[in-house]
Amino acid sequence: MGEDYPMLSQAENQLLTEVEGDAPMGQMFRCYWLPMVLSEEIAEPDGAPAAVRVLGQELVAFRDTNGRVGVLDAGCPHRLSSLVLGRNEECGIRCIYHGWKFDVDGNCTDMPTEPDDRGFKDRVKAKAYPTREAAGMVWAYLGPREQQPPFPAFPWTTYPPNQVGVAKSGYRTSYLQAVEGAIDSAHSWYLHSGSSRDWDMRFEISRDQSPRLDAEDTPYGFRYAAIRVPNVDAETTKYARVTIFNLPSTSSIPPPLNPDLPAHTSIFVPIDNENAMLFDIYHSQNGTPVDPTALRRRLKVEPGVDLDEDWFFLGSRKNRWNQDRAAMKNGSYTGIAGFQNQDTAAVESMGAISDRTQEHLGQSDVAIIRMRRRMAEGLKLFQAGGTPLGLDPTVDYGAIRSAQGVIPKEAPWQRLLERLEGART
Repeated sequence: MGEDYPMLSQAENQLLTEVEGDAPMGQMFRCYWLPMVLSEEIAEPDGAPAAVRVLGQELVAFRDTNGRVGVLDAGCPHRLSSLVLGRNEECGIRCIYHGWKFDVDGNCTDMPTEPDDRGFKDRVKAKAYPTREAAGMVWAYLGPREQQPPFPAFPWTTYPPNQVGVAKSGYRTSYLQAVEGAIDSAHSWYLHSGSSRDWDMRFEISRDQSPRLDAEDTPYGFRYAAIRVPNVDAETTKYARVTIFNLPSTSSIPPPLNPDLPAHTSIFVPIDNENAMLFDIYHSQNGTPVDPTALRRRLKVEPGVDLDEDWFFLGSRKNRWNQDRAAMKNGSYTGIAGFQNQDTAAVESMGAISDRTQEHLGQSDVAIIRMRRRMAEGLKLFQAGGTPLGLDPTVDYGAIRSAQGVIPKEAPWQRLLERLEGART
């Protein structure tokens, strides 16, 4: 008989999902470095700016004449006309309304409509945010300057550019739903049946469709193992897949068993209460190059082909996520092409914000329950004035890795991670 686990109350659901304005969860998100755009979106110095919406806030990202990247509030400080329409030229972005110009640090460098003898130009600044480029993305820190944390230097943030590829796509749901899909090991045997990159190799190891989950808290969030009975030596071994969750919204998926295939980390950035942007980072396991164009084509997340101009899938509720019922009768489990499309359809079908008071959770949802608990604990710590989880300077992001493999039945699943840590040292 299955075991029921406690559901969230409506108030708890609201606290975890609301991120706009003064919402506590949105304020906590601002304490972390977050990806804003792909570097390729603003690759050209003095090129077109990119519009960014994060946590319900409108921003503009641009690359200046010298290649420096800026992320500013989108509204010009003069009359709030959008700088996304601005002229990007001569080391600054100029509002097309009245010509006021701002550099990447928010300094007003020109105010042609105002007399220049009053010092007004020097007293006006656009709100600018610290930025960092890494792994093909432009990151920004949106919180208080005096509390700016170290950059989360995951191993792949220092890889050569040809060993990292990023696939970007939007979810028409809260960030929480998207994250829950990424840390749910049980669904892969169904939703992604036959379409996971290393499906055949995993199926050769185990056909167990009911993993036993075990989770443990860490300073950065938590990690958990999905433990399955292997096809061979079931009496003496077990097959474990270890997934990592970093607050506030990063998931490191167990890397493919084929070392020539890249490992996979997902970062979900809230756009607003009901939309989120996924930055799917694929990073080499053994130095093999990662071709972003080929990656997106294979994953069916090509801008202009699979995605609209805002990076959302063309498949949506209106067209039932382009599900092909004929294909379902001829071998396709879901009738939906593309690994990420499948996740998106399943998650978006719940509605923009799932009513978690109506759920019936079981043992296979241990990771979901743990993630919600850790997010609530992290939020409570933040509201009490403490350092949010994962931002303690002693957290070694360079040592955070996921894993999978077959180990002795009596061995703790953490042994898989110990192997990696030993290899690192």
